[in-house]
Amino acid sequence: MLATTVILYLPCYFLAVVFYNLFLHPLRSFPGPPLAKISQLWSWIGNRNGRKSERIHQAHLEYGPVVRVAPNELSFADPTAVRDIYNSDAFVKEDSFYRAKLIFHENHLFSTRDAQAHRQRRKLFARGFSQALMLDFEPSISVKIDTLLKQWKARSVSGPLDVYPWVHWLGFDVVYHLMFDEDPGQVTSGHSHEKQLIPRVEKWWIYVPGYVGDYFRKVQAWKKYSVNLIQKCRERCTKTPFLRTVLYGENDNFLGRPLTNSELAEECMAGMFAGSGTTANSFIYLLWACLQRPAVVTKLKAELREAFPDPAIVPDYRTCANLPYLQAVISESLRRYPVAIGTLPRTAVKDTFVAGVPVRKGTTVGTQNYTIHLNEQAFPNPEEFRPERWLEKETEAVRKEAWTPSSVGPRKCIGINLAQMELIKLVATFFRRFEGTIDDSIGEEDMRLYDTFTAAPAGKKLLVHLRESPA
Repeated sequence: MLATTVILYLPCYFLAVVFYNLFLHPLRSFPGPPLAKISQLWSWIGNRNGRKSERIHQAHLEYGPVVRVAPNELSFADPTAVRDIYNSDAFVKEDSFYRAKLIFHENHLFSTRDAQAHRQRRKLFARGFSQALMLDFEPSISVKIDTLLKQWKARSVSGPLDVYPWVHWLGFDVVYHLMFDEDPGQVTSGHSHEKQLIPRVEKWWIYVPGYVGDYFRKVQAWKKYSVNLIQKCRERCTKTPFLRTVLYGENDNFLGRPLTNSELAEECMAGMFAGSGTTANSFIYLLWACLQRPAVVTKLKAELREAFPDPAIVPDYRTCANLPYLQAVISESLRRYPVAIGTLPRTAVKDTFVAGVPVRKGTTVGTQNYTIHLNEQAFPNPEEFRPERWLEKETEAVRKEAWTPSSVGPRKCIGINLAQMELIKLVATFFRRFEGTIDDSIGEEDMRLYDTFTAAPAGKKLLVHLRESPA
């Protein structure tokens, strides 16, 4: 009897939900894909194949600057919406999205929704990523970049080199060293230390077999590893920029107490996730874009050769930061291939306006770099990779508003100083030392921006033929 009732009830419930979302919902007047108006299924389909950002962008091209991408969610394509949403106290982080960003069970900088809690936690760690401290850490980054490129020189003589894993090892080595004053040595050894850094707990396999269980076992094992690492740092009085205050009694003023080893471990885990892959993938896409455009490479190498006559050195950050074409190439790559690709959803806590559009309390809204960075007004011919656009004064103001590779406002990337230094120095050193060509086996589908909130090449590889540049 109960089963029969349920069977009869479910279609009625489904039809009622569809009717409400189409004809009664407060967002019913906004255009969008029909499936998105009635269900989250439209988004889930995009998530399954890494094309959610593409689907949202195509929806904007079809339906306009404001699109209903879920029953209670609007996506904005107007660059003015970025600051209206992310610099405003009218919005908070959307609950389900950020709850899903928990690594294990502790809130960290990225997952924390409460604005005051986030403000205090950011204050606690921001000093560890200051520009001054990054300049102190620069020699360590230089050593790692030099080691990396010497490895590439030695290994490229036998054929094309897959640079993809190498730059991820570099990114992880750098952020791990910054946090813990230890070098995992992946760049030096030329292979991943995953089994040491993220050990598996094999006795649990019998309980949750397969990929899903294996993933959670890895995360839990890494959490245990990280807690033990934090405890060792306490015991040996480690005073890295990242840990020098939080290890030794300074309070998180929102909690009114110091962070526990468990809380610190998950902050470090989040930092290792965010601080390695994004910079690595940004460099991969920059190589992909530049090595197919000899004129760009020629102009870049000329600027670098004049600034750094000795190709054996690792260029210093301060000089690199003042090289206009180098900065233009990096900016254009971050624009055209935004690794921070996905929407950061926010929920309105009061009635407000976004890009002149009224938004009711309780509505979820967002922008995505994939669309904002292809804005025609800010970036004429936006599909074209053209670094020279960053040297043109006419569109500078609107271009600046539409370019948000690390987000804006109080939630912008805390590690931006480290990311900029690492990427700028790596790009400058690579193009000062090497000539390169993309292997013919690499195609557009291999390099498709595969969206898992952050983006990476779908093929997870980039084969490059390398030879030393003439001095």
